[in-house]
Amino acid sequence: MSKALFVELASKFCQLARLPEPERLLEGNAIEVDGVDFYLAYDEEEEPDHLVVYCDFGIPPAERRLEAYEALLEVNMAMYGSNPPAFMLSPGKRVALAYHYHLKEIVAEQLMNLCAGVAGQAREWRQDYFLSAAA
Repeated sequence: MSKALFVELASKFCQLARLPEPERLLEGNAIEVDGVDFYLAYDEEEEPDHLVVYCDFGIPPAERRLEAYEALLEVNMAMYGSNPPAFMLSPGKRVALAYHYHLKEIVAEQLMNLCAGVAGQAREWRQDYFLSAAA
């Protein structure tokens, strides 16, 4: 049942986003929303009722990497709550923001709005990495 919910959500999302190949999304491939990559992660064995949405924010500049990571940890602390999104570092050393959802609590329109909003945040982060201009 949960897998069917995931497939339905992904298919409707692809229709809204005018993405021609929903199977690519279902296979774990990235989709681009407003110039930013997103991944939908679904694990039928470990968390069959949940979906994780990952947004690829990118890689901070090497010369300010530590400061950028500290700023992200501060944002994580500010967002702390019962089920907040969280910044993390991917195995490829890219910054990602992850949102965790119960499949029965999200619809394609919400997912589209989330991706559009977070894509804007990712583009802003790529400008200043949540850091002041002073190095």
